[in-house]
Amino acid sequence: MQAVGQLAAGLAHDLNTMLGGIVAMAELLAAEAEAGSRQAEDLAAIVEQANRAAGLIRQLLAFSRQETLRPQTVWLGELVARLVPLIRAQVGRQIGLGLPGDRGPPVRADAEALERVILNLVTNARDAIGPRPGHIEISCGAIGPEAIPEEAREFMPPRSYATLSVSDDGPGVPAEHAARIFEPYFTTKPMGAGSGLGLATAYGLVKQSGGFLLLDRRQKRGARFTIYLPLAEAPAGVGPDAAANPGAPRILIVEDEAVLRAAMLRAVARSGAAVEATADGLEALARLTAPGRAPISLLVSDIRMPGLDGVTLAERARALDPALPILLVSGYADAPERSRLGALDVGFLPKPFTLGALLAHIERMLPV
Repeated sequence: MQAVGQLAAGLAHDLNTMLGGIVAMAELLAAEAEAGSRQAEDLAAIVEQANRAAGLIRQLLAFSRQETLRPQTVWLGELVARLVPLIRAQVGRQIGLGLPGDRGPPVRADAEALERVILNLVTNARDAIGPRPGHIEISCGAIGPEAIPEEAREFMPPRSYATLSVSDDGPGVPAEHAARIFEPYFTTKPMGAGSGLGLATAYGLVKQSGGFLLLDRRQKRGARFTIYLPLAEAPAGVGPDAAANPGAPRILIVEDEAVLRAAMLRAVARSGAAVEATADGLEALARLTAPGRAPISLLVSDIRMPGLDGVTLAERARALDPALPILLVSGYADAPERSRLGALDVGFLPKPFTLGALLAHIERMLPV
């Protein structure tokens, strides 16, 4: 599976870029198709299948710890509170739900990745309970070094951790399965009821966030999974917004894949913004530095490009204008790129993305 993960990491960017082009062009065609027509249904099926393929790539990247994460300060209790509508829809009416009573401790983590982990743990708890009535408890807190589980002290550094636990009152995990529970493609569910990648993906995401995901083997009834993440200091405040640029927003798109670039250009132009696009990072830099040109309100760039890559372009653009909003997109960013991304205050959107998601990110990042 490590070899599969390395293969996925190597191919992810190209595959996700191609899938992004498929999704974007299908969306543009669907917008022109008659609602409810056979053509509209076929195009929707194309988008669905492309997104399923992208989801599999994300799972492989996650458990091999190669996914691009965007750490931010997250309060675990608040994160769970935002997920309550989704969680209640997942567990149904037969299962009672216990939730944290406050905003919980702060951690530095990717909020979207943590949401995926929590929803996966809740789904597993629901499946363990089965069709009978049951109860799922979600709790969070903080522990000091002395409270680290004894069986984990040999590999967990002695420090303070924020914790988030998901427990159920199902039959529990048999002892003979406990040691393999996080292995990819290992599942105790019936054929067709699970891929065996859920817990492996959750484990990989938590590890990549600098934490640990453990099954409590001392639990006498049911199962309890606990996420341990380094406890973060709460930020003193929120920084000021970037200064607004006068006039209509001007957006520069840099994408070397012609099909995806054309779809992005058309979608952003429809939103009413002044938009231009190029396939080359050096050309984009030249446009940013050209005398007499109206200032760019937002730079949108792919990361993996021949010549000048997107991260270097972002670094040089910020040297020219420290307040310039930048949105980077990519099907895969390797470890050095992820390290450099961490030093830049930029947005990140993984490929393949829907044009709606692209427009939503652009709207959030444009100066008010």
